[in-house]
Amino acid sequence: MKKIQTLALSVMFGALLTACGTKPIYTDGKSGQIKQGDALTLGLDREDFENAADVMIQSMLKDPAFANIAPGQRKVIAIGRIVNDTPQRIDTDKLISKITIALRKSGKFVLTTAVAAGGARDSMSHDVRELRDNDEFNQGTIAKKGTLVAPDFSLAGKIRQDTVKLRNGDIQAEYFFLLSVTDLNSGLAYWEDEQTISKAGDKKSVTW
Repeated sequence: MKKIQTLALSVMFGALLTACGTKPIYTDGKSGQIKQGDALTLGLDREDFENAADVMIQSMLKDPAFANIAPGQRKVIAIGRIVNDTPQRIDTDKLISKITIALRKSGKFVLTTAVAAGGARDSMSHDVRELRDNDEFNQGTIAKKGTLVAPDFSLAGKIRQDTVKLRNGDIQAEYFFLLSVTDLNSGLAYWEDEQTISKAGDKKSVTW
């Protein structure tokens, strides 16, 4: 009986070690697979969004196109199309909200919610204007025509995922965060950047 218990404990301990050894990790994304820290999951998590956003925010604010904007000359930016080109169900607002909050706090930008890809992020700017000629409302308090401010720039991007099988049988998931800012007057891209996150884990791991 003791031998059976000892054997069972050995099997359980070995299984535990194996499970620990398959924990997803961050890598440099190259063939050497240099470990750059432990990952919570092979998929994207909040830390991934925050890190990608932080790097891109600094990249944008330091870019010559925007570095010299004075606080009193803030530019209006609208949110364009953000494409989730991954098999995961991603709330892209996680990434965009962190970026737009930081841009507003920089004193160089202000976000319009009245114009956005797919429709206004906040429809109230348009809804209140439908109250014109409604006798139940003081018309002097209704927003006047020609008061909405058009955006100077739009922020658009994509999150893409590539998954490959490594020689040892593990899975490597690479995530590409691509963002660009377009001058809406000229249609020219004033800034763009790409950040890559690479993770590796056991072939049984999933990315969603």
